[in-house]
Amino acid sequence: MIVAVNQKSIGKNKRIRTVPLEYKIVPTDVYALIEETVRIMVDAFVERTKKKETPLTEEQIRDLAEIGRVSFGIVYNEKMPDLREAVDAAVLAYRDGLVAILINDERIEVPSVFPTPTEEDLKKCPVTLSENDTITFIRLTMLAGRMW
Repeated sequence: MIVAVNQKSIGKNKRIRTVPLEYKIVPTDVYALIEETVRIMVDAFVERTKKKETPLTEEQIRDLAEIGRVSFGIVYNEKMPDLREAVDAAVLAYRDGLVAILINDERIEVPSVFPTPTEEDLKKCPVTLSENDTITFIRLTMLAGRMW
C-alpha cells in the first residue's frame, strides 16, 4: 500500500513535500504504524549508505547553504542502526508527547487512564489506513526562554 508522508524540507523556504512510502504490512494500530514507518525509514537509510553518492543539484546546494553546511550526505560511521532501538525510541517519543501523528489532517489520540499512554494502549488504539492517505508526523519542541 502506498501512503503519502509529509516531510519538511531544510533550508530557507522550509516547504513541506509529500514523499510516497510503501507499507508492506498495513498497520492496524498506532504501535504498528510507528513500527512499520520506522522500519521503512531505517531500510531507506541502510540503502543510501550502501550505494554511492551522486552530485548535489543546485537546489540541494542552495538549501544546504541556508542551514550553513554543504555536504554530500556521506555517512562516516560504519555502524548500521538497530531497528529495535529505533522503534523503541520512536514509541517512547510518541508516548512522552514529543510527537503527534495526523492521518488526513486528523490527529490520532490514544485514550489512556494514565497521562502517558502505555505500549498496550498504543496497541489497542485502532488506525484506519487506506491507499493514498496522507500521514504527518510532527515533532513537538519545547520553547525555551526567560520566565521574567
